[in-house]
Amino acid sequence: MRRAVAAAFSALAVVAVMTVPAAQTPAPVPPAPAPPPVAPAPGEEPVTIVKVHHEPHHRQVFQHGSTRILDLQLPPGDLSWFHTHDWPVLYLTLTSSRTRTQNLGMEFGARLAGPGARAGGGARGTGAAPGGRGGPPAAGAAAPPRAGGPGGPAPGGGGPPLNVSSTATYIDQPVTHRLQNIGTGLFRAMVVINETAGDDTTTSQAAGFSARPEFTNNWFRAYRIGLSPGERTAVHQHRAPVVILQAIAGKGAGAGAITWEFNEPGQWAFFESGDPHAFLNLGSDRLELFEVELRRK
Repeated sequence: MRRAVAAAFSALAVVAVMTVPAAQTPAPVPPAPAPPPVAPAPGEEPVTIVKVHHEPHHRQVFQHGSTRILDLQLPPGDLSWFHTHDWPVLYLTLTSSRTRTQNLGMEFGARLAGPGARAGGGARGTGAAPGGRGGPPAAGAAAPPRAGGPGGPAPGGGGPPLNVSSTATYIDQPVTHRLQNIGTGLFRAMVVINETAGDDTTTSQAAGFSARPEFTNNWFRAYRIGLSPGERTAVHQHRAPVVILQAIAGKGAGAGAITWEFNEPGQWAFFESGDPHAFLNLGSDRLELFEVELRRK
């Protein structure tokens, strides 16, 4: 397979002449303070609270600058540790199971008051979990609010129903909660975290994208890439870093400064701003990827 990948992307040897100014990596903006710990009631065990990327079920598979990629896997019956979100997140939900959320100091299913407490995660993000604000959405569910608005699917998107969503309100109101899988199957989602103040001014065209995003808010834009067997994209580059997430079964590759293989749902890749890259379907079935733009000023 490595020979096939090398041959398919031999054209990348000449793309160094392509020039798109690479955006400088901004310093992360300090988030709002996390909720204070709640003292245990008499006879109860102390509560352990960690950052989301330190929670064992949210395994961090990549971190570079202000970007993190987590692989969230919650088997049936498992209960995560209490963990804190204080930056906007994007979810690609891969497998479904019934889950419930408990916010710190509250009962399972009780909802937080304040910005973004309504269904959909508030004015700047979506993806609230059933029964509690701010958790990962149910598998296969599209972001629910108005079309084209912040956190919602952009008009004109094609393909199967979206399973990409986002919660952006964590930057304004951090949340500490835990998740429990009360269903019968594995709950799995890929999680992308953008630890910046986002960007509400740069258009997708100015960022170097020719396609129309299927999902957009101030921190993320998600573009669907569907490739038939043997099909490849043109070599392209962007003025923003991108995370690539494999959505369905298939085999393929992406090549830029690093060559990445796609072999199963949940495979991922990262390309820095200004890095020329291309994708190729190396399998016998359709390959579907999401190219996630990490918006930042």
